[in-house]
Amino acid sequence: MAPRALATADTPPRHRDRPAAARPRVLDGLRIIAVFKFIKAALLIATGYGVHLLLREDLLQRLWLWSATLTDHFSQRLLLHALGWVENLGSGRIHIVVGVTLGYTAVVLAEGIGLWMRRAWAEWFTVLATASLIPFELWELIVRPPDRKLAVLVTVLLNGAVVWYLVRLLRRTLPHRHPS
Repeated sequence: MAPRALATADTPPRHRDRPAAARPRVLDGLRIIAVFKFIKAALLIATGYGVHLLLREDLLQRLWLWSATLTDHFSQRLLLHALGWVENLGSGRIHIVVGVTLGYTAVVLAEGIGLWMRRAWAEWFTVLATASLIPFELWELIVRPPDRKLAVLVTVLLNGAVVWYLVRLLRRTLPHRHPS
């Protein structure tokens, strides 16, 4: 009797009343999307930290000196252009970029944790947050130069697939949550 009580305690609240055969697999669509969100959050944290490091004057000076040693002129011009752009931003704007990045990281982590725990609010939240970005991504797809559209196209397709899957899941499980 104790093992059954332990299994019930380990089962997420949303699925405790379902028979064992109807319970979701350990790694289903929700958890795959959650892992995707965790990876995205890790990349956003690294980006925020990297942008924060650009506030250090000694690092910028070392990058300027290192750019002079590059033999590939294209890479050198690209790095010099990027360094000039960063210096023109100023510390106030860099702080804003870091703050926005960390705020977006909090949203992505909330989505990921909620989806991992199979919470209905996280499904709705992820649909709203992800679908709200698709129009901007489509705009980027239209205005971006033709040789740089692949990354934006992959992003639109991934986000569209996430929204489609979650909406399909929500429509299928909605009658079970609120019986009429």
